[in-house]
Amino acid sequence: MRTRRKSRISLPVKIVGIVLGVGLIFYLMSFQVQIADLEAQCEQLDQEISYKTMTNKELEDSLETGTTDDDIAKIAREILGYASPGERVFIDSSSK
Repeated sequence: MRTRRKSRISLPVKIVGIVLGVGLIFYLMSFQVQIADLEAQCEQLDQEISYKTMTNKELEDSLETGTTDDDIAKIAREILGYASPGERVFIDSSSK
């Protein structure tokens, strides 16, 4: 009768296997972190694209309708700081 010999893996091979396994786990975890970062960046870019698309649509509508007197008055008030004749403009200095 033959006796079966148990094949034993030497201790250095076990240690190398464990070290490689742990290293592989950390390597895969770092990929998961990178994937999460890239997904967050993708979501941010999607929001930026939708904002830019909306802005472009507003500009296209503005080009189609032309500039109205109300648009000119709004620009004069908000950007240039003008006021209508006889109008009093109050500036809130506490917000600065």
